[in-house]
Amino acid sequence: MARLLIVPLVAGLVVAAAACDRAPAGGADGRPGAVTITEAYAAEPVTDESAVVYLTIRNGTQVTDTLVGAATPIAAVAGLHRQMTMGAMTHMESAGSVPVPAGGDLRLEPGGLHLMLERLSRRPQAGDTIDVTLTFRRAGPIRVRVPVIAYADVSDRAHPPQ
Repeated sequence: MARLLIVPLVAGLVVAAAACDRAPAGGADGRPGAVTITEAYAAEPVTDESAVVYLTIRNGTQVTDTLVGAATPIAAVAGLHRQMTMGAMTHMESAGSVPVPAGGDLRLEPGGLHLMLERLSRRPQAGDTIDVTLTFRRAGPIRVRVPVIAYADVSDRAHPPQ
């Protein structure tokens, strides 16, 4: 009798463990009430020193979260930068931590906020994928697989057809 009860119990635990294994960290599975990452891509770098990542962060929760950091195995430094234009001069500056509004989006896009990868260990090529971990104050770490596209294709992504 005890044997008959143990088999279904063990089978149920195995199924439950397998289901948990498939859910990405930080609620990145697209379920309502989660912080999710979409439209991620990296421009193929024109130098060996740095690369840039663009993406959209959706905060499906009812509380503002904050993007506090990023990391990737291919760069010694990964940080948020903001492109600034003053008169005819354009430059980048560190953006530090950036809030993601409750129920809203934060877009990292060409000409604005973006993720800069510096001191690359290898130069990614179009067709490669870069593993990036974004760290949020509330949601914690979320892993993202970022496809690398040809530099010439970035302008098409920056201005999708309406």
